[in-house]
Amino acid sequence: MAKSTKLLAAGDVAKLLNVTYQYIDKLTQDGRLAYQQTSSGKIFLEEDVMAFKRERDRKAKTDRRIKRGR
Repeated sequence: MAKSTKLLAAGDVAKLLNVTYQYIDKLTQDGRLAYQQTSSGKIFLEEDVMAFKRERDRKAKTDRRIKRGR
């Protein structure tokens, strides 16, 4: 059975990543987050968003500038 592709709206992506809509827009403009433009706005593949989130979280674990709770 084929795996279905889940599409997310920009607002959903912002909530999932816990960032603002404006930051999502910046990520797309910078080419850091893949999207498809439609007549009603930007849509994102859930797998692309989750890959971005995993990479962001991985980098955060090794970044000494980010404080972590103890």
